[in-house]
Amino acid sequence: MNLTITARRFRLPEDLREYIEAKAKKLNRYYQGIIDLEIILGWEKLMRYTEIKMNVNTRQLVVKESAEELRKSFDLALDRAERQLKKFKEKLQTTEKDKVHTA
Repeated sequence: MNLTITARRFRLPEDLREYIEAKAKKLNRYYQGIIDLEIILGWEKLMRYTEIKMNVNTRQLVVKESAEELRKSFDLALDRAERQLKKFKEKLQTTEKDKVHTA
């Protein structure tokens, strides 16, 4: 999994970068087929936002969350990304089962 972390309009503190890297690597638990993972952090007026882009097989899953604190917006986005990966994996498994039954 290729991990890219981008901070827009500010410099990302090293401790926050390490926190994000550690948490992001845990996404492989939910689905092993993540090719690229791009995490974009930034500011919009008074809110901090986190955008997570995951290249999975031939698809791209995108999650965007915002909160008053950067770490909180990342945690919210990560939770949503986990749910999306679980849902994507379930969808793949059900289509594979359907293919087996019809063959």
